[in-house]
Amino acid sequence: MKFEHSKPVCEIRSSKDGIGNDVGIYCWWFKDDCVESLLKRISKDVDWKRLADESLQHKIFGNVKYTALYVGIAAGKKKGILGRFKWHIEQKHTVSNVTKGYLSTLRRTLSALLNFKLLKNNTEVNSDAQEKLNAFIDENCVLEWSYYPRKSKKDLEAIEEGIINFGYYPLNIQSNKQVSKDLRKKLGDMRKIICSAP
Repeated sequence: MKFEHSKPVCEIRSSKDGIGNDVGIYCWWFKDDCVESLLKRISKDVDWKRLADESLQHKIFGNVKYTALYVGIAAGKKKGILGRFKWHIEQKHTVSNVTKGYLSTLRRTLSALLNFKLLKNNTEVNSDAQEKLNAFIDENCVLEWSYYPRKSKKDLEAIEEGIINFGYYPLNIQSNKQVSKDLRKKLGDMRKIICSAP
């Protein structure tokens, strides 16, 4: 799928100009230099050849090579593209967000892969984890997106599922038939571990 807009995460964090809040679909791109280390903890379950062969998941932004690893939808009232980007990029790691499952799924996934423990104990978050994750996505990620203002959430979910299952997106667990059950289970378990107090 071709997306209409793109912007590095670091630029989105500093300025939301040009990003609307219509519903749509978005894709997270990661610098090739960080992909192997990011996926190291699930490396045995990643189909590296398949990922390398997916030509539509490789792109150059500003003379730097990137790989697409995650696709998402922005749907519903106050949950358009701008709102979804703020959620993924700027959400605070509060105890409530972490323990009650309100933290962005992508933030939990990346924290798990990078082994950033989110809680110090049941009443205190690990603020270092939030800062390190923000630094990582600012340094390594570009977001692409397209608006679909006339599409329902169900329509967007169908498009998202089609993209995920046409390619190879190891960070998407839900509705992803292209990755192994072992990978989905391992990543799901890792998300739970980093969200629990030591």
